[in-house]
Amino acid sequence: MGPLASAELLGSLYRLNLVEPEQEMPSCVLLSDPTFPDRTEAILAGSTGVLVERLETALRSLLAQGADRIVIACVTIHHVLPGIPEPLRQKVISLLDLMADEILAAPRRRLLLATTGTRVARIFESHERWSRIEPWVVLPGDEDQRTLHEWVYRLKTGSSGKECLCWIDSLAAHYDIQGFLFGCTELHLLQRLLAARPPAPLDVIDPLWTIARDAKKILRESTRQS
Repeated sequence: MGPLASAELLGSLYRLNLVEPEQEMPSCVLLSDPTFPDRTEAILAGSTGVLVERLETALRSLLAQGADRIVIACVTIHHVLPGIPEPLRQKVISLLDLMADEILAAPRRRLLLATTGTRVARIFESHERWSRIEPWVVLPGDEDQRTLHEWVYRLKTGSSGKECLCWIDSLAAHYDIQGFLFGCTELHLLQRLLAARPPAPLDVIDPLWTIARDAKKILRESTRQS
């Protein structure tokens, strides 16, 4: 739903799955719709019905175009997934599930970076495995949360990620963490900057990066489970 995040996901997927001949690379359908209502505003206003309607229409459109599985490039919209008919919901690869898998595979204290809508809606806290991942998830304080949300919207409109990444780096010592959880897909826009610098002791769990890196495996497993 974030147009830049959606486009970056597609770019990441192909960069991480370069093969010859190109005909063997993944086939993708991208529905980039910037007119989708602001998710945080809808959650704060308590009016998420339109989100459910628009999301259901988008999912049906993708399936009609031949999609087998769907990745929604927005964590906050996962709040309304329970309102989507079950047959459609089964086609969606949950970013929350992917993050929970990675947290449990390498448990360490990581700071959750998410929109204010995600925090207010307690999307992570509502996940079925929250009790297992909670010890490893650190939540930012109110002031840092406000600053983070502002950065998310700057990234949405093409702001350079360098300053944002420097600010994120500065949080590590304050929160005594070993990594970060990119709980907002706009933060996927920082991946190229992360890749260009030397490996750091702080790791990042980014569900869009996970999708791009493990696309074939995830698709194979999700197809088997359906």
